Amino acid sequence: MRVFFVISIDFELYWGLRDIMPPDKYKRELLREREAIPRVLKLFREQGIHATWATVGLLFLRHREELTPYLPSRLPDYTDPARSPYPALLSQMVGEDEAQDPSHYASSLIRMIAETPYQRIGTHTFSHYYCKEAGQAAADFAADLQAAVRVAERDGVALESLVFPRNQLREDYLGELRKAGIRSFRGNPDHPLYREGYSPHDRLPKRLLRLLDAYLNLSGYHTYVPGNEFLNPKDCGREGDRLPLNLPASQFLRSYDRSLRLLEPLRLQRIRKAMTYAAKHRRIYHLWWHPYNLADREGRSFKLLERIVAHYKHLEQTYGMRSAGMEELCDWIMGQEEESK
Repeated sequence: MRVFFVISIDFELYWGLRDIMPPDKYKRELLREREAIPRVLKLFREQGIHATWATVGLLFLRHREELTPYLPSRLPDYTDPARSPYPALLSQMVGEDEAQDPSHYASSLIRMIAETPYQRIGTHTFSHYYCKEAGQAAADFAADLQAAVRVAERDGVALESLVFPRNQLREDYLGELRKAGIRSFRGNPDHPLYREGYSPHDRLPKRLLRLLDAYLNLSGYHTYVPGNEFLNPKDCGREGDRLPLNLPASQFLRSYDRSLRLLEPLRLQRIRKAMTYAAKHRRIYHLWWHPYNLADREGRSFKLLERIVAHYKHLEQTYGMRSAGMEELCDWIMGQEEESK
């Protein structure tokens, strides 16, 4: 049994924050994530780190006029209209292109990712689609996925993996992934703090416990081995078909919090211990984040990532741990099953 260090990155720019953060605040505090991405790619290239970049489909657009040919055939009718990006797009509140509006376009960064060794581009849906919001339906989700596939194919990208925005996983929607050619998705840790994903309406105690869990092991390591948890029981095609595979997250790499800077050694220790546990017990460890989680002015989060990568290199040498994106892990699992037949 091989042991894997899996990384998935939710690449969304302002599309992932537009309903919870004013644009001026994003530009002032988090647009630096565009500068963090080349640094991450350089680190990954130098250290042989493999990763999946789950990318919002709207970021592929080169200019606003491209929306019309790639617009989904159905749009979600969210009960809360703030959840939909389309009014802003259709009313021309979004800029013309990447040069004018770097918060909403990223074709140059997508190209940079695609040209970097060991990096794969997955999907974060076309519109940063919320599967658990009231008012939307499975048919809307299917149309969104098809739009994501079309715009990626235009740039020569074949989508094989998906990360649900805000981790709002719907088992009854998994059949739509298979129809769209998606072979794997990032599931949630099997714990009450994470099982249902994230929502702006999450209660304060739950949010505080998640924050504390980043520093102290409250919920467990969430490492895993390929087994029955990868068999998705609902709407995944004919009986016995294993796709799409569930590749659950283990931990989230949170942003650096200056007010909690004295606890930073605990945050690194929490991640290192989980990685080491996975390596020693021949399990899979899956770390994820957004590029803006590495965008603090002091560069503390990026330094933390460098130390995580250094620990991975130690585990690679000591235990044979391997770096993988979601697509590679899916291929390996399916290959193992074929060999066992």
